[in-house]
Amino acid sequence: MTTAKIAILMSTYNGQKYLSEQIESIQKQSYSNWQLYIRDDGSTDNTINIIKRYTTRDHRIIFFNQNHIENQGVAKSFMTLLENIEADYYMFADQDDYWKKDKIANTLDTMKSSEKVNINKPICVHTNLTLVDSNLKGNLLMNEKKAWSTFKELLFANCVTGCTVMINSKLKSLVDFNKLRFVNIYLHDWWIALIAAGFGKVVYLDQATMLYRQHPGNLVGSDKPGTKWHNKTTKHPFSDRIMQTVRMAWDFWKVYNEKIQGSDRRYVKEYASLVNHQSPFWNMKVVCICPPRRQTLKGDLFFSYLIVKQFRMFQSLNKDGEQL
Repeated sequence: MTTAKIAILMSTYNGQKYLSEQIESIQKQSYSNWQLYIRDDGSTDNTINIIKRYTTRDHRIIFFNQNHIENQGVAKSFMTLLENIEADYYMFADQDDYWKKDKIANTLDTMKSSEKVNINKPICVHTNLTLVDSNLKGNLLMNEKKAWSTFKELLFANCVTGCTVMINSKLKSLVDFNKLRFVNIYLHDWWIALIAAGFGKVVYLDQATMLYRQHPGNLVGSDKPGTKWHNKTTKHPFSDRIMQTVRMAWDFWKVYNEKIQGSDRRYVKEYASLVNHQSPFWNMKVVCICPPRRQTLKGDLFFSYLIVKQFRMFQSLNKDGEQL
């Protein structure tokens, strides 16, 4: 296991407050054969100087775009790293969290065990995490043993948190970087989870491997009620969640329609078709043929209701008039 090369991919943006603590938590990992690639997305605070300081102290830390700082947005920034770095396995790191010392080792153990069963398959391993405040205080688990792994479930709601993820090189090879349209890909972790679920395996390790810091500067995070800061995903109305699903289905169909098979193919095609049809009867047909697979019956019914009631909401997604 010690020979496996791990590439840790981190995107930073004005992260000076917590970045040092996060980098040092990675340096303290019990598994040491890793390289941390940091891409800055246009910081205007002291983030860049912090990155440079650590690269001079530890040869395993690489400032990926030191000579070309450019703002791309979080999803594209992570995907740029993934496209350009070669390794056996890849992990994603946020700038403001804290990794427990066995995060890499335990996730890699799970990956290796899964690869023995799923030979030559694309695999995405993700773990539980502990929600903490800005001072790393707290003990609330994110998932509370609730995680799902099928393509149809993940199409409607993502439970794969990017900063807990490890993927193998087989999964990376299925990411068609030339066809990525970031206007429709809500987050990189969701897109990668869909690819893994559609063509391989999504594996969940029910163990908190990191402290997930919740604070007002977060870009993405917990929407769990009761957390001190949970506006990262709840600031959008429920209809936006539907838009995200349809956007992802549309682009997934455009990229993978020749590869996706079975009932997964039917689901992604039907929900992608909502972009081309502005009729409540068509939308009703879609939800009847392929009912939503959210985690509660209430969620399924409300999701279906809004798709039928707000049948015109998808018309802005296909400005180029593309057809399936």
